Amino acid sequence: MTYDRYVQELLEQHRGEGSPENVAILPTVGSTNALARLVATEYQNEYLTVHPLVLIAYEQSGGRGRQGRTWSSPAGKGAYVTRVVEAAEPGILQTLPLLVGVGLCRALAPHLPTPCRLKWPNDLVLETGGERRKIGGILIEALVRPGERSLGIVGFGVNLFHEAEDLPETGTSLRLAGGNGGNLADLTWDLVKGVEAELAHLGDVGYAVESYRPLSVHQPGEAIVCRIGEGAVEGTFAGFDEIGRLLLDSEGRRIAVAAGEVIEG
Repeated sequence: MTYDRYVQELLEQHRGEGSPENVAILPTVGSTNALARLVATEYQNEYLTVHPLVLIAYEQSGGRGRQGRTWSSPAGKGAYVTRVVEAAEPGILQTLPLLVGVGLCRALAPHLPTPCRLKWPNDLVLETGGERRKIGGILIEALVRPGERSLGIVGFGVNLFHEAEDLPETGTSLRLAGGNGGNLADLTWDLVKGVEAELAHLGDVGYAVESYRPLSVHQPGEAIVCRIGEGAVEGTFAGFDEIGRLLLDSEGRRIAVAAGEVIEG
């Protein structure tokens, strides 16, 4: 799909009910998250309200994941999107990782032959042949200033039409997984709508955790290694607590992990 056609079809979709107020579609950008952060910071500096904003790129030259990793973002092959979210206070933003993951999984489900699952805290994975392969990821940043409304920069990338040579060995795409469901614009907008549906529950911790749990790829008793800060802790997965922290049983202790990353398991 050419960029011009992509723009035309996305703008047609944007006219639908419940769409974000502002949508910008770019031919190429370093990173949608980096650009969104610049826009949001400028609004904060001018004490202006940030209305619902979605940035969509046809290509990223510097797509990023967690821990500064690169994200493969070739032209016309994936959904590269950032949503700017405003909240009255920073605590509300804590539900974003859970809600966004749920929204993306639910949006992908009709297009995949195998279920999409969530690897804590922010990876979308498919299980095929006993292996877990990453089909998408989420990168969330917060802009918090005392006495002002807080902003969440919600970036997500989903591999749609990537070929094997476009991806690391542990990656996959909707095409490689045998999925279906239309062209790049249709699939991208399905993902945007999926996230929008879940953002209606922003701040509802109970809903977020209960929606996330059945989509988790981790099974009780499964051996995992979790990176916490600069170190790594081995243990077994013991579920999620009432506020969405990962529970890890390690050496006779139960650890509630609020910020970290499952690197094995």
